[in-house]
Formats: sequence, structure tokens, C-alpha cells
Amino acid sequence: MRVVRAYVESGVSMAYDVGSAAWVFDVDVWGTCGQGTDEGAALRHLSRLLGRSARIQVVELIRGDEQAFERDRVPCLDSELERTLAILRRARAQTVELLRSVPPAELDSDSLQRELPAFARWRTLRQMAWHIVDTESRYYLPAAGLAAKPPHNDLFTELAESAAHVREQLRAMPADLHVEQHGEVWTAVKLLRRLAWHERGELAVMRTMRDKLHEPRSA
Repeated sequence: MRVVRAYVESGVSMAYDVGSAAWVFDVDVWGTCGQGTDEGAALRHLSRLLGRSARIQVVELIRGDEQAFERDRVPCLDSELERTLAILRRARAQTVELLRSVPPAELDSDSLQRELPAFARWRTLRQMAWHIVDTESRYYLPAAGLAAKPPHNDLFTELAESAAHVREQLRAMPADLHVEQHGEVWTAVKLLRRLAWHERGELAVMRTMRDKLHEPRSA
């Protein structure tokens, strides 16, 4: 059985107002993250994502929102950068395909009444897509000391431009990037793993939303 090293952070605002997240750094499962209301729940979620052939070994614990593991603080590897870029290319193509596959009315439907953390404002498919580009180009990048991108008013143009901007910034990013500001810690490795995780996770939610919008309504 494969042993996978897990890195757990608690007191973070991600899927929950305050919860826990369990990360792995192996490049073949790069960007995989389990979440829960506490450490145990996050690890159980991670275990489901990795499958039965993996045994999880927790090797680092940290507490506090937007901090960094010691593993984040080493220079990023070329393999981590290339893996991130490949994940982003595939995820962006799938996001655009999903958005173009549904009628405009469904893009703006808030009929599902989803439960979200108090800070979340992205309730519709269109809002979810804007959340993806806002997060990558106007949250993650500037938090790591890289250039933000002003938004374009057309969503599909923004999806293409933001993807290109992120690729450009990552290609030029120092491997040992390390920024501490406003009580947060960002490094090259942290930025890559967060980018590799975020759109794929939101895309899975968007697919579920689309499928539920297509479910027949009971009489």
C-alpha cells in the first residue's frame, strides 16, 4: 500500500467559515485537498479522494488562515510548475465547455439554494466562473506579490485572458518566491498547489450544479 504524506492546516476559511484542509505534495496527486470541519473530517475526505490504495501519514500540522507549511517554503520544482500549468490548461478548457453547454438562463439560476460559507457570494454558475478568475488573478497572484489583472467585462474573454495572465506570471515567478504581508505567508510552492486545486474543485461543484438544474422537478 502506498504511503502518502499529508499536511494539515486548521482554522482556515475555505469550504467552511472555519475548518481544516489536508494537502498532499506528491506531483502525481498535486493539488489534491481534503476539507472538513475539523482535522479528522479533512483527512477522511482526503482518504476518499486518494482511494483505498493509499495510507495517509500526517507529517505537518499548522494553524491559522493563509499560513504556509515548511514544505511550502522550499523552492518550487520544475515538475510542480509544469504539473500546475497542465492542470490549469485542462481545467480552463473544461470550465469553458461547461459554461457553453448550458442556456444563459441556467448560468444565472439561483434555484438550488446552496449552503455556502458566510463570506461566499458565488451562487450561480456564472458567479462561480467569475469567482475562479477573481481568485486566481486578483487574490492569489497579488497575495504572492505578483501582478494582478484588471477584469474584462465579458466572462469568456476574461476566462481566456486570466488564464494567459496566470501562465505568464508563473513562468516568470522566482522558484524561491516568499512573501509575508497582512499576516499571510505565500510562497511559490503554496501558490502552485492552490492554483492546481482551486479551479478543479470549483469545476466539480459546477458540474453538480448543472446536473441538478437538469433534474426533473417533482409534481
